[in-house]
Amino acid sequence: MSGREFRHPVAVRFGACDPAGIVYFPRFFEWFHEAMEAWFDLALGQPYAELLRAHGLPAAKTEAAFAAPVRMGERVDVVLTVGHLGRSSLRLDYRVQGPAGDERARGSTTCVFSALDPAAGGLRPTPLPPGLRAAMAPFLAAEAP
Repeated sequence: MSGREFRHPVAVRFGACDPAGIVYFPRFFEWFHEAMEAWFDLALGQPYAELLRAHGLPAAKTEAAFAAPVRMGERVDVVLTVGHLGRSSLRLDYRVQGPAGDERARGSTTCVFSALDPAAGGLRPTPLPPGLRAAMAPFLAAEAP
């Protein structure tokens, strides 16, 4: 992979775990979204909260595969890259890495950049703005289509 990576650290807390002290699987999707918001705020120079005033980025597809448990008390990194950058859609790829860099989970979310349009039922797909696309491009993975 030759694209840049964005790392979002996560401290695994009690509330993220099942009674066995292992992270409950829906929490990974929360972490993916938190990483995306932090990426907008910290790496792209576009605060996510401001973006949502006139646009949306709804998920059209999301998935995850799990390789090894993540346990309460660990610190992991959610590593974000861009797997695909289309006209109005993008696929964000995620890897959850343990403290030793070992892969614990992998996932992706395909989002559609949309303008708020109450007349169209709320959201209408729209092209990514050139400045935002330019900020995302360095995170595009080399093997991405």
